[in-house]
Amino acid sequence: MDILWSMTTTIRNPDRIPDFLATAKEIENQKWDKDTQKKFQILLIKNRAYLDGNSKQTFDKLNENQIEILLNKQSPVSYEVAEEIFYAKNYKDPPMRGRQSMSPLEKLGLIDKSTGVIRFTDVGNKLYNNEITFGEFLLSSLLKLQYPNKTESERKDWNSKPFINTLRLIKKVNELCRENNMKDKGLSKIEFGIFALSLKNYNDVDVVAQRVIDFRRQYEGISDRNEKLTFKRHYIDEYLKNFNKPHKNTIEYCDNIIRYMHITNYIHIRGKFDNDCIDLEPRRIVEINSILENDIGSAKEFTKKEWQHYFTTYDSNELPFETVEKLTEILIRIIDDINNIKHKLGLEITEIGVPKEKNELKETIEKLRQERLNLLNLEIKYDYYSDVSKISNAIDALYNYKNHIIKPSIALEKWTNIALNIINDSLQIKPNAPLGDDNEPRFTAPGGVPDIECYYQDFNAICEVTTLKGRDQWYNEGQPVMRHLRKFELLNQNKAAYCLFIAPDLHEDTLSTFYISVRHGYDGIKQRIIPITIKQFVNILNVVMQFKENQIEFRNSYMRDFYDKVVEAAHNNDGFTTWKNSINRILKEWKTSMEQIANQSLNVC
Repeated sequence: MDILWSMTTTIRNPDRIPDFLATAKEIENQKWDKDTQKKFQILLIKNRAYLDGNSKQTFDKLNENQIEILLNKQSPVSYEVAEEIFYAKNYKDPPMRGRQSMSPLEKLGLIDKSTGVIRFTDVGNKLYNNEITFGEFLLSSLLKLQYPNKTESERKDWNSKPFINTLRLIKKVNELCRENNMKDKGLSKIEFGIFALSLKNYNDVDVVAQRVIDFRRQYEGISDRNEKLTFKRHYIDEYLKNFNKPHKNTIEYCDNIIRYMHITNYIHIRGKFDNDCIDLEPRRIVEINSILENDIGSAKEFTKKEWQHYFTTYDSNELPFETVEKLTEILIRIIDDINNIKHKLGLEITEIGVPKEKNELKETIEKLRQERLNLLNLEIKYDYYSDVSKISNAIDALYNYKNHIIKPSIALEKWTNIALNIINDSLQIKPNAPLGDDNEPRFTAPGGVPDIECYYQDFNAICEVTTLKGRDQWYNEGQPVMRHLRKFELLNQNKAAYCLFIAPDLHEDTLSTFYISVRHGYDGIKQRIIPITIKQFVNILNVVMQFKENQIEFRNSYMRDFYDKVVEAAHNNDGFTTWKNSINRILKEWKTSMEQIANQSLNVC
């Protein structure tokens, strides 16, 4: 029974890999025996790299105190407590847990334990020491990954570099779409799971691309939802009959691979949350075409020693686009992108010189990519102002933040940033999440900084979002939110600073903490924190949409008015419970006052 292409399902979210690697550093040069295997798993718990979820399975067999410790992610976990938690889980084979957790690091070429001792490879050390970015590491690994290879026993009958052939498949499908007067949109998530993950031989790309087109015509020609599901299931049963657990794995492996590929900046997620498509990243098309022109996607012959060196050494494969000629072409495209966006936004276009030396070209490319990202974020506001219907898309996406290809926490940050750009006349809305070329977040904002910073004419604000709902919301958001706001206040003392806190639901302990900060102060100074739910945030967007449908300007002072009323309510002498219950009432009253302003503006017109 064959298996689909997959990176590693042990670490489903690639953003956890650096934490696993940092933990492995603690056992470097130690013998990889059963004791060290258990130690590694205990260290992962201690470092909060494992058992960091909030599911029932995470807390199964743990006592209340142990659950409390895991929930409170702001406090350290001692080795002794982590060991107690590890043994409380009562694993059937405790060392196996450590072996499973180490396996992805070895599979990705970061760790070599072939001698029975934990050794960091060249690429492992470079990533650990921040000599290369996580995206650079993943791109290098994916470009080299092939089946078969000398370290994995599976997929021996394959002949493919799966990442390269996935890019080639997407490109070919788009070409066939244009030839057949169909919309070229890459691969749908369903198509990706069925066809890209089962592409075993580089010679089959053209044949499989045609199968995608045939499948799409049939699948999209069915209007009834139940009939679509039946057709898809029957198709998978037949097309993937020789693969292990095809229905389950086309979903799980698909999400896994897309997350890894997205970080490379070589794919672009298109479409709405319920109809996402995976396409080639247009801003990296020079690099993509250069790779596809120089690599047909076939597996190379290696001895085991040659393969290990090739796969675990960062610069063992030369990137075909890292020539002066190609880098110049990349830079000129970025300059054109910047000028086109500036022209669209009515900004002054400035001349940008093109260096002649390779290193200077690379430095300039990275600098201008960041400038393009800043402009793309400004473009959000322009696009939503010119097309009010897009606000409905943002509302749908916020309500359905759990249903995106990207992680729910990343999706919530992304669409909150878009919503804040939509709302009013800000000077700048600055997300702190790491962004790809397409302005899509790769991870959530790092620790120590707000999720989003908002700058206005007369005040400033930060916005913090969370998908947490239970008491762990208070553990993980209470103190950090207040610290982030205090730091922001100190850095921007010329204007009043607020914090908009958004969550699916607001836990009472979180609200109580914020109430104390607003009414009595945090570290001796009172703060302005406005906690609301996603539903309440959407209500604000609905008000904004009504304004813009009637071509009425929605000013930042309107939002500040709502913020101030929530803060003022905390200073009344009615206590915490009254304040907690007053927020929704204040929002309703504010919404009514906004409707009156809108009606008055219409009457004047």
